[in-house]
Amino acid sequence: LAFTGSHLLIFQSHLTIYFLPCAFHKTLLITQIFLLFHLVFFFPFFFFFVFFLSFFLFFFFNPQADPVKAVITLQPPWVSVFQEESVTLWCEGPHLPGDSSTQWFLNGTATQTLTPRYRIAAASVNDNGEYRCQTGLSVLSDPIQLEIHRDWLILQVSGRVFTEGEPLTLRCHGWNNKLVYNVLFYQNGTVLKFSPQNSEFTILKTTLHHNGIYHCSAMGKHRYESAGVSITIKELFPAPVLKASLSSPILEGHVVNLSCETKLLLQRPGLQLYFSFYMGSKTLLSRNTSSEYQILTAKKEDSGLYWCEATTEDGNVVKRSPELELQVVGPQTLTPVWFHVLFYVAMGMIFLVDTIFCMIIHKELQRKKKWNLEISLYSGLEKRVDSYLQKERDLEEPKYQELEQLQEKTPQKPPEGEQQ
Repeated sequence: LAFTGSHLLIFQSHLTIYFLPCAFHKTLLITQIFLLFHLVFFFPFFFFFVFFLSFFLFFFFNPQADPVKAVITLQPPWVSVFQEESVTLWCEGPHLPGDSSTQWFLNGTATQTLTPRYRIAAASVNDNGEYRCQTGLSVLSDPIQLEIHRDWLILQVSGRVFTEGEPLTLRCHGWNNKLVYNVLFYQNGTVLKFSPQNSEFTILKTTLHHNGIYHCSAMGKHRYESAGVSITIKELFPAPVLKASLSSPILEGHVVNLSCETKLLLQRPGLQLYFSFYMGSKTLLSRNTSSEYQILTAKKEDSGLYWCEATTEDGNVVKRSPELELQVVGPQTLTPVWFHVLFYVAMGMIFLVDTIFCMIIHKELQRKKKWNLEISLYSGLEKRVDSYLQKERDLEEPKYQELEQLQEKTPQKPPEGEQQ
C-alpha cells in the first residue's frame, strides 16, 4: 500500500509539471492545487496508518512470532530414581539478550534456582513432584513428573507419554546399583522380553499397541519385582482413507482424482507427511508431499484395487489405507438410464398383472369351494332323508304282511248275485 501511494504521489507531481504551461486556465489550476494539497497533507497519515497496520499484522498474526515452549531434559534420562541418587534437569528455550535466567517450578511453586541447570545431588521424598521451567522468551514447558523410590527394584523409563514412532527405553534397576540378571519385562501382565544379562530393553518405534502398564522382575539374592509404570502412546495421525472423485463403474476417458485423506493430530515444527499410491503391487506415486493422485484418462487397464500409504519423513510411522476398488468400463458396456427405467416399469406392470390374476384365481377358488360345500350339504341331507324313508318302509312292511295274512284267514261272503 505504501509503495502504491508513493507512486501516486510521483505521478501527480509529473502531472502538475506537465500541465504547468496551462495554468492560466482557472479551473485546471484550482484542480491541481487541490490534488497537491490532498497528497501533501494526507499522504503522511496514510503512510503511518499502513506502517502501524503492517506492524500489528506481523506481530499478532505471524505464526513465527508465537512464543516458543521451553523443553526439559533429564540426565540420566529416567523419571524414576532411588533415594540418594543424583539427577540433573536442563531447561532449553530462547533467552532475552544478556539475560540467561531460567525460572523453575516444583508442583506449581517457583524455586530459588534461576539457572538452566537444576541439580539434585541426593534425591529425597521432598524432590518428588512435577517440574516445569520457563525462559525469558518462552512459555512454560510441559511438566516432567519425577518420582523418588525406596525399594529393592524399580522399572525406569525415559518418559511417561510418547508419540507413536518415538523410541521407548525400559531399565530394570536394582537398589544401590546392585547387579540383577534373568530380567523379565512385562506389558499388561504378559512377558514382553527376557534378558539373561542386559537390564535394559528398547522399543525402537512405538505404536498404539504399546500403551499399557509395564513392570519388571529380576534375580539378585532373590527374585524381585518392581511396581507398575503407566505408559501412554499418543496417535500422530489416523490411518488414511483413499477416496475417488468418481464412483465405479467409471466410463473410459474420464479424469479420476484419488485423495489419501488423513490429518496430523499433533502439530510439531517441521513435521511433514509423505504419501504413496499403489494399484495392487504396482507403485503409482512414491513419497510425495501431495495427498492427491490423478488418472488423466481412465482406461479399462486402470481397473483394480487401489490403496495409499502415509508416512513421516523419517519413516518411523507408516500407515496404510483400506483398499478401494475401481472399475473402468467402455461406453458400450454401460447400461443406459432409459433401460433401467423401462426395466423397472415392466417389472411393475408384471407385478400388477400377477397380483390381479392371483386375486381372480383366489375368488374363483372361493366360489367353487362354496359350491362344492353346498352340493356336499345337499347330498348329505338327501341321504339322511332316504335313510329315514327306508326305515319307515321297514317298519311298515311287517304291518302290511300281518294285514294280508288276516285277510287271507277271514272267509269272504259271496256277492248276493252269486248266491241266488
